[in-house]
Amino acid sequence: MTHTLVIDQGTHASRAIVFSSTGSILNTAQQSISLIQHSHSHIEQNPEAILQSVQTVIQQVLATSSNEITNCALTTQRSTILAWHNESLKSLYPALSWQDTRSKDDLKQFLPHEKRIRQITGLPLSPHYGAGKFRWLLNYLHHHTDNIKQSFSLGPLASFLLCHLSSKQQNQIDHSNAHRTLLFNINELKWSDELLTLFGIDRKYLPRCLPVQYDYGTLTNTGITISSVSGDQNAALFSQGAIPDNTAIVNLGTGAFILAPCSKTITDDRLLKGIARSNGHTEYLLEGTVNGAGAALGWAESQWPVTDLYHHLDTWLNTITRPPIFINTIGSLGSPWWISDVEPYFLTNSENMRTEDRYVAIIESIVFLIHNNLQQLLNHFDIKTLRVSGGLSQLNGLCQTLADLSGCSVNRLNDSEASARGAAWLAAGCPENWSQQCSKTFSSISRTDLDQRYRQFTAELSRF
Repeated sequence: MTHTLVIDQGTHASRAIVFSSTGSILNTAQQSISLIQHSHSHIEQNPEAILQSVQTVIQQVLATSSNEITNCALTTQRSTILAWHNESLKSLYPALSWQDTRSKDDLKQFLPHEKRIRQITGLPLSPHYGAGKFRWLLNYLHHHTDNIKQSFSLGPLASFLLCHLSSKQQNQIDHSNAHRTLLFNINELKWSDELLTLFGIDRKYLPRCLPVQYDYGTLTNTGITISSVSGDQNAALFSQGAIPDNTAIVNLGTGAFILAPCSKTITDDRLLKGIARSNGHTEYLLEGTVNGAGAALGWAESQWPVTDLYHHLDTWLNTITRPPIFINTIGSLGSPWWISDVEPYFLTNSENMRTEDRYVAIIESIVFLIHNNLQQLLNHFDIKTLRVSGGLSQLNGLCQTLADLSGCSVNRLNDSEASARGAAWLAAGCPENWSQQCSKTFSSISRTDLDQRYRQFTAELSRF
């Protein structure tokens, strides 16, 4: 029996997880990492701290499992960008988080080209993606250090980690992560000369683009082949192997991501088009994104602290039947709205509002934003089942509310490691016997009060 090691580097933690050939979790290690939030728009992470956390969790699982592991997958947070020195491999500036939007004003000059950018990339012009961050880093290096004269590289976080973890020690990147730089031609699967010229970024700084399933070298000091690299949400699509018809994936972490496989020809100006996997044959996906999922609860906890919050949430969701309406713009509104610069607020006066009412309203707002995206997906697919995973999916009340509002059957997976599980499936060569039983199914119940609050929520967003 052969096992697969997954290195799952996320916003708040690095994990190493060993999966069996049929998808069972055999061993895990985890280490938390921190965000450096200078302001609402300037959000960074320490690349060396991320690397150290990754190396630590790898060592922990290899100490007991190394003899059985034959291949490895790397899956990372997408749209986190950095620069590093080619010889020392040390970062030249903190990593700009996927949540960082400091390039927003700089990107306004490219608004006349937005339609063409979407045609090439399948993405809107957004500071969350790599192009604006690359421009900011190049400008910083030019004006604040002499590193611009030295040999350095730019790339997504996965590229930086591969330079350290792979025996090849080359600047490489997979198609799914390259795509989120806003510089990648999604149809031709290569850097777009047109967009590199438009954004003023020299190709020599960028990694070599490779398929999601590919030989990226062996994991340093081991004989384990790194056989897949992908963005975390792209991998989550395959947490149970191949996707059945009429099914969408909802992964609920710091952000919430709604994913469905699609053909190459499908486009949607309000959703994101991405690459599910590539290896000779390319599969595509449509994606809705909600920035304020777990991040919204983190924001609330900083203002209204609650001891053992998750212990209370399901009780509150079961007992509070008419919560207020919260306009959830945490991290800006993603698809299908694409609105920034709106502060979060409650529709009613919140001065004397109970803490529990606030939290139920925030959970409902997450569901409302997911449902906005499902409505958009229904223009292309007949979705009857939602597979949910991620930390927030453990809230029964959230899953039931999502079922009630969407009218779909909501199936929750046994464990919340959707990205890691999907990455393991890709690295293992897409085995047919890969499966995971759902731990609970939530069936839809008609709720006119919920429908009414959703209409009020949507009407408020339509004002922006």
